[in-house]
Amino acid sequence: MMGPLLERLYVDLEVLSEHVRAGLDPFGTLFAYLEGGRGGGTVLLHAPYQEALPVLQALNGLTFRGRILLALDPSPLSRTLEGRPLSGPAAAPLAHLLVQFRPQRLLLAFPGEGLGLSFPGGKETEEGWRPLEAEGEPLSLQVEAPTGLVYQERRLYPPWRTEKPPVDLPEEPGPYWGAVGWALGVPTYGVGLVNLRANLEALLRLW
Repeated sequence: MMGPLLERLYVDLEVLSEHVRAGLDPFGTLFAYLEGGRGGGTVLLHAPYQEALPVLQALNGLTFRGRILLALDPSPLSRTLEGRPLSGPAAAPLAHLLVQFRPQRLLLAFPGEGLGLSFPGGKETEEGWRPLEAEGEPLSLQVEAPTGLVYQERRLYPPWRTEKPPVDLPEEPGPYWGAVGWALGVPTYGVGLVNLRANLEALLRLW
């Protein structure tokens, strides 16, 4: 029997599939291909599932080259087998997307403004988020995705940094899960959900 979140994902998948090529992966990530003009490569735009509406509004009518693969990740809504909710996006679902689709660039939508180009590293412990060098072991969680898939999530995230591209956008600390992209050799940028369309336009015109 499907849970309510998986039922919602399938409803959204049916709606998206009427307009674009779309699918649902084993982690419950809803993905859709948006085709642009000639040239360019594939950019994976990763966003929390609960931000689907503002992200789709930002993409509506956007001009770009190549292809955007939009991935709406429900992992912050998933729960561990111990019943505790995840405190933010998980690494395993994002790594799966990157290995499966091999995009040329990764854009991570995060609750900020402008660009997120670095993160100093950190871990989530029983006492909360801590710097990597702080005392306390990172949580090691058994997480159940909306599809029923169970996976291990070690809440430890190395530092990452990328050079600021030639765009006139403010810079903020980047999302902690950006290290997932760099570990797989994918240039990674955080894009703030505040004024998301302007942030995307500034970056996509470069590529």
